[in-house]
Amino acid sequence: MIAFLHTNKAHIDTFEALVRTQNIEIGIQHYVNKNILDSALETGVTDSVQFEKEIEAIRKDNPSLIICTCSTYGAESDKYPDVYRIDYPVIAYLVNNYAKIGLVYTANSTKTVSENLMLKIAHETKKAIEIVDVDCSELWQLFEKDDIDSYNKGIAKKTIEKASEVDVFFLAQASMAGAKNHLQNLDKEVFTSPEFGIKELLKHLKL
Repeated sequence: MIAFLHTNKAHIDTFEALVRTQNIEIGIQHYVNKNILDSALETGVTDSVQFEKEIEAIRKDNPSLIICTCSTYGAESDKYPDVYRIDYPVIAYLVNNYAKIGLVYTANSTKTVSENLMLKIAHETKKAIEIVDVDCSELWQLFEKDDIDSYNKGIAKKTIEKASEVDVFFLAQASMAGAKNHLQNLDKEVFTSPEFGIKELLKHLKL
């Protein structure tokens, strides 16, 4: 059984569908804790204690793998050998294949976590990269209000404005994946973590 830890219930259908397109048999359980993201957004730091409690509670259901879909808690996920960080595969791919990476984010708490992972992988692989921030944090309130259409269109608009400065774009949060539908005609590739991460996960489970 795969256990997903989300910080918003809106992600349940997205990840359920991504797994089912490749594996219709494996068991899936979804756990949602919005409070840990709210806390990180309010204080600027992740809540290690509550995150650990959530992981311990999920472990009681004996999943074969726990996947955290919240990029803000990526570094917290790295502390646990049985917790899979959804954004690692795509970030590793981007660092290995591109020099100027546009980091698009709507939650400020995600920015530093994603940048740190990019820089860590770049250092380990001796790759020179430039990270270009695309700050869409003013749009986060739209996601909170469930105005997803305006949220996605706003992200797309800000992304397009930075196109001349980068080689590729990374939409850093799972909540941003829908914005890619408004960037089909962009002359730069746009990557998201959910699809990339799930493909890597399923390969891992087959080993």
